[in-house]
Amino acid sequence: MKIGIFGGTFDPVHLGHIWTARSVRDELGLDKLFMVVAADPPHKPDPDRTPGSVRYRMLESALQHEQGITASDVELKREGKSFTVDTVAHYKGQYRGAELFLIVGGDMLENFPLWREPERILSMAKLVAVSRPDERRDMRAIADSIEERFCGRVLLSSFDGPDISSTEVRRRMRDALPVDMLVARPTEHYMYTNALYMPKEVVEIRSRLSKLLRRKRLNHTMLTACEAVKLAARYGVDTEKARTAALLHDCVKLPNKELLEYCSEHCYDLTEEEKNNPYLIHARLGAVLACEEYGVTDPEILQAIKNHTLGRVGMSLLDKIIYVADKIEPTREFEGVDEIRDIAYIDINRAMLLVMRHSAEYTVMSGRAINPSTQAVMDYLENEMRTNTEDNDV
Repeated sequence: MKIGIFGGTFDPVHLGHIWTARSVRDELGLDKLFMVVAADPPHKPDPDRTPGSVRYRMLESALQHEQGITASDVELKREGKSFTVDTVAHYKGQYRGAELFLIVGGDMLENFPLWREPERILSMAKLVAVSRPDERRDMRAIADSIEERFCGRVLLSSFDGPDISSTEVRRRMRDALPVDMLVARPTEHYMYTNALYMPKEVVEIRSRLSKLLRRKRLNHTMLTACEAVKLAARYGVDTEKARTAALLHDCVKLPNKELLEYCSEHCYDLTEEEKNNPYLIHARLGAVLACEEYGVTDPEILQAIKNHTLGRVGMSLLDKIIYVADKIEPTREFEGVDEIRDIAYIDINRAMLLVMRHSAEYTVMSGRAINPSTQAVMDYLENEMRTNTEDNDV
């Protein structure tokens, strides 16, 4: 058998890691490739590193559909620092007679002579070096030097790993920028649902919401933020505002009975429409609480929270983004949602209109009348789309 070992902190795992694993697997004809999550690598001390169990779960979810590539927590189960020689020895013992390949990056190859027991590592496994597209090192010269010094074998992969880094992923998560082109979808969703790599204030909002909302609703909220950030980036809207509005759009999404009790206790005046349709309360009340309880004063954010259920005539682009993101985030399932997801990144007005029509059809099928304001918003969107089409035809 041919066994590959690819270690890293994977904080978080990104598409560059996965593409590298796939390419080396195929290039060498590996039977199995283990991506090993480092617990406490001596060459990368970092007290702020994400806990190993979290990094492992992200890696495991990202690899769930990969053939022959498996996440490994073997180093997490050992105490103390993570030394590669111990990991290689583990797989040497587990797969007796197998040919082992240890996959490293160009920077790791250069530092290999400084590792613990490099000669022993090369007695058990061949090194496979993968460089970045902008690699300036003389990889062949480094490989020849290691082979001569430690009497082992060093292979240079023909695959140039993509220029993606975990540092860049973390930065984009912090700054409310899309990461869907850098990480696998399960990784993106895991980071958002757990508020990983986000600013302190975002983590605090999620913590407060977790005490109020059921887990399913909390996950919906975090994934709405994920969708809102991507839509905002697509349409040139402030992504941090979109993230904040999405995080708080359901900040008081409670069962109708509890919501009515809350309004009574806090002397919150309800409109006749809200009394007859309690599910509408959380939008307007959410904007109030976003200001009073969470300190949000930006009128655009508060307006987007207020309008995310019924919409309004004359909606801002941020309003539309939050409305649509709420309806198409990854856990939403209804007929036609995949088509609307695609359309949302092409024409936000059309996507919103399709969502509203779907909601209106459901309302009628349930034996209820379409809300007059809903019809007004649909008419407004249709008119706006016609106007945009006419402008483009000129």
